[in-house]
Amino acid sequence: MLKRVPILVGLAVLLLPSSSHAEFPLPPPGADAWLYETAERVLFEADGDVILRKATSPLAGFTPIGTPLCPSAIIANVPGLGHCTVIGAGKSHLDAQTGNGSTWGTFDVVIDIPSNSSVHVPDLPVISGTFQGAITPVPGLPLLSLAGRFRIDTVDAQTVPGLESLVGASVPFTGTFRVPVGPNETSGLCPAACYVIDGGLVPVQNAELATGFALVRLEIQFGAIELGIEPEPDNEE
Repeated sequence: MLKRVPILVGLAVLLLPSSSHAEFPLPPPGADAWLYETAERVLFEADGDVILRKATSPLAGFTPIGTPLCPSAIIANVPGLGHCTVIGAGKSHLDAQTGNGSTWGTFDVVIDIPSNSSVHVPDLPVISGTFQGAITPVPGLPLLSLAGRFRIDTVDAQTVPGLESLVGASVPFTGTFRVPVGPNETSGLCPAACYVIDGGLVPVQNAELATGFALVRLEIQFGAIELGIEPEPDNEE
């Protein structure tokens, strides 16, 4: 039987490489983008009677061509691109008792610069913006639910013509954070590292490890892109 595991996890949102030379994790079913927390820094601070879990985290992941953050204009200007890479940085403030809270940060959709080697991580931003959302825990499971918006603030129309209309666009999204578990949390049913999916245990892929650690995975579903949405006030630290 799966034990109850801690589900308080920080957030930050980004998307990862387009290179086909690196090992590519299989897309989670139903995900329009899948992102990974590649590191996390956590502090606990009192805010009145509430203990806040304040986290900062870089993430990296993937989104297929044709999604709101990977429009077809990119593939038209980057031959051979199989998917988009998005990188970024995010923060979260969660109630350490309930797990509820908010998240916000910045993101970039990136491609290779001409001088990169064939195995270099993409690093030239062609779409940049911000995101913000609300986080809610899933009782009894190592999962967190997320709902929010990406906002596209700038594009590199010189490198990728055809992106100009995206400036100011807003993309609503929902998502699920899957916190990896191991033998201690599953009474040995997962001997290495697993994600809990539909009540079962699915092994973490080798491509979902970083320096030996299993990564928190964020699976995202996009809503319809909306043009001309005014930005909401930024969260304060």
